Amino acid sequence: MTAIQVTWLREVQAFRGAFSCGVPVTAFLAAFGWTFVMTLRRNEGSVLQIQSIWGLSVAPWLPILSAVLTMRLFAEERSTGMIDLLMSSPVRERDLVIGKFLSAMTVMGVTLLISLAVPMLILPTLSAPVQGTARVAGFIATFIILFLQASTWCAAGTMVSIFFRNQAAAAVSSLVLCGGVPVVVYFAILAWMPAVRSETAWMPLLVHVYDFSTGLFSTAIIAVYVVTTVFFLFGCSKLLACLRLRG
Repeated sequence: MTAIQVTWLREVQAFRGAFSCGVPVTAFLAAFGWTFVMTLRRNEGSVLQIQSIWGLSVAPWLPILSAVLTMRLFAEERSTGMIDLLMSSPVRERDLVIGKFLSAMTVMGVTLLISLAVPMLILPTLSAPVQGTARVAGFIATFIILFLQASTWCAAGTMVSIFFRNQAAAAVSSLVLCGGVPVVVYFAILAWMPAVRSETAWMPLLVHVYDFSTGLFSTAIIAVYVVTTVFFLFGCSKLLACLRLRG
C-alpha cells in the first residue's frame, strides 16, 4: 500500500470511532432536513426543482461540517505529539496531506449520499405529486457541484488545522475562513456597489449550486474549485515541510 492509502485508511478508521465525526454528521443531517422542509414550503408551486431545493439546503451547512471534520486532522497530531513521529518518518508531506484530505472527503461524500435519501426516497413516498419528478441526472449534477465546494472547504480546513494544537480553535478558524469570509466579501460588495444586488440576488456560491442543478454547467466554475482545492493542499504540504525543517 502507498503512503496515501495507509494515511487515508488510518484516518477513516479514526473517523469511524471519533466523537467528532458522528455527532457533526448527525447534526448536519438534522440541520439539512429542517432547511429542506422550510425551503420546500416557501417554494411550493414555484419553478424550483427538487434537486435545486436539495442543493440549496445542503450548501449553507457544508463549511460548518467541513470545519468540524478537518479540525482534528493535524491539530490532534500536534496536541498528542504524534506530529514529531510523522515528521521523522520517510513519508512525504504531500502524501500525508492528501491522505488526510481524502479521509475527510470520504466522510463528506458518504454524508451527501445519505442526505440524498430525503429528496429521492422519503419525499416521493410521502408526497404522490413528487413521484416521477426526481431526475437522477439533475441530482448527479447537483452532487458534483456540492462535492466540489466541499473539497474546497475540506482543503482549507486541512491547511488551517496545521496552525493549531487545539481542535476547537482550528474549527473556529476554518469556519471563519470558509463560511465567514465569503459572506463578508459578498455583503461588502453589495454595500459598496448596491447596483450589483439586482444581478446577484443570491450569493455566488448558491448561484453555482442552482445553475448546476438546472443543467447550466460551467467549466470555469469547476476549474475555480479545483484550483482552489489544489492551492490549499499545496499550501498545507509546504507548511508541513516547514514544521519538518524546524524540527
